[in-house]
Amino acid sequence: MMKTILYSDRLQLRDLTSADWPNFLRLHLDKDVQQYIRPVDAEDNLKKNFVQRNRPYQFESGQWLSLVIERLDNQQFVGLIGFRCDDLALKRAEVGYLIAPEQQGNGYATESLRAVIDWGALQFEMHKYIAICCYENLASRKVLENVGFVQEGTLRQNTCINQQWFDDCYFGLLTSQRM
Repeated sequence: MMKTILYSDRLQLRDLTSADWPNFLRLHLDKDVQQYIRPVDAEDNLKKNFVQRNRPYQFESGQWLSLVIERLDNQQFVGLIGFRCDDLALKRAEVGYLIAPEQQGNGYATESLRAVIDWGALQFEMHKYIAICCYENLASRKVLENVGFVQEGTLRQNTCINQQWFDDCYFGLLTSQRM
């Protein structure tokens, strides 16, 4: 079983544990956090998702590795960051993140994303990272751009959240061009 603990200047990223359920649930039930990602799901579906992400991670499975983001100085919960093998042969991984509302605007998403990208490049020799972001999610687009991602395309009206259609921006980052 792979145990994942990553560090940045201000953050620790660690494996999800059963004790993280309240924070996982809070982020996934928060309409503001989810507004550009997906409709808020039922708690029993979220529990199934949590249980799956709490299993030992196998890179080749294509399943998400969910890491808890905590501040180093006080172990305060910041959010979650995810990583999954999108295509093993092409050495491509997808990334995503959810930051607690009270922690947003502090650069934690950018810092944790850089840590995950560097780790993936070293651990799995990733060639490319991808991220999908709703066009209206300006904060998330800024995070991706700050890390060096480039918008490679837009799928118009690709996601429907609460009966509203949103465009999805597809971002890419070549490992050789990471910042």
